[in-house]
Amino acid sequence: MFDSKPTIPDPFKPEDFKLSEPPPAILYKYMVADRVADVLEGGMVRFTHLLDTNDSFEVRKTFRRFAGPKFLEMMNGAALAAMTPDYIDQQIQRHLAEAGIDLPTALVREMLKQQHGMSIEEFMRSQMGGLIDMFASGLDSIKSPEDFLTEIGSILMCFSLSERYDIAAMWAHYGGNHTGVVVAFDTEHPWFKSDKDPAESKLQKIKYLDEQNDELFDDLQAAFSSKATDWAYEREWRMNCAMKQIEKTVDLGADKIHLRSFPPEAVTSVIVGSKASDNTVERVRYVLKRQYPRAKLQRTTPQRMTGSFALEDI
Repeated sequence: MFDSKPTIPDPFKPEDFKLSEPPPAILYKYMVADRVADVLEGGMVRFTHLLDTNDSFEVRKTFRRFAGPKFLEMMNGAALAAMTPDYIDQQIQRHLAEAGIDLPTALVREMLKQQHGMSIEEFMRSQMGGLIDMFASGLDSIKSPEDFLTEIGSILMCFSLSERYDIAAMWAHYGGNHTGVVVAFDTEHPWFKSDKDPAESKLQKIKYLDEQNDELFDDLQAAFSSKATDWAYEREWRMNCAMKQIEKTVDLGADKIHLRSFPPEAVTSVIVGSKASDNTVERVRYVLKRQYPRAKLQRTTPQRMTGSFALEDI
């Protein structure tokens, strides 16, 4: 009598995925000096497919199966919550109207109770568990976790940033061994916010773990936004997007670079490394004056005896 087919939500959009705490006020992008031209002067940053990042195990099996106890509990709770008396009464009236029958809802309820020996709500609950078990048992047969994660990895594109500008290993690996720069971004800028809800950030915090969860719903963030603990020093956050949001693609043959523009107002400062050349410093200064009038120019200097970095405006 009731609709067996649930309402289908909007298609899953990886760029809208969010399961994260709010980001810090500022996040940082490390880069070598040569990228001043395309990033700061060109006003574009690279979004990389997860399968093409520098982590060989970026896309890995983070969970063993889709449906487990947590999934079943969630589905059962959601289904029971939807079966309100008002919803059931609406369904009764709709089906009566379609059949051209004019009967009071209370009378139909009484007839169903006599037929099944229980109220319609009790009858629906008794049937719900079996339907959910049947649905769950078929999930892993439709697509394996490995295929699902590989597909997401081929679709999802990310722009990666760090929580801190003063990570020595990041300067060494991504900042040209202190000869490059770090661009500081204001995470409250609308560019980082959801198109549907301006109060929601698009930024996702990366979780670091090595173990594999039993089911998808054990930890959704671990399933979709995680890396091995070897990478924990990066303190990474990401903004995701889909290919349709890419504005420019540079074809290098074996490699393709996908770019999106960012608003100059989102940049709060540019930090040059302690070994940056005079030419790099002056080039950044010139670009900031022309294109980023609100952004500060700063330099970071390692303090060897304290293991920290001094930051000063220049």
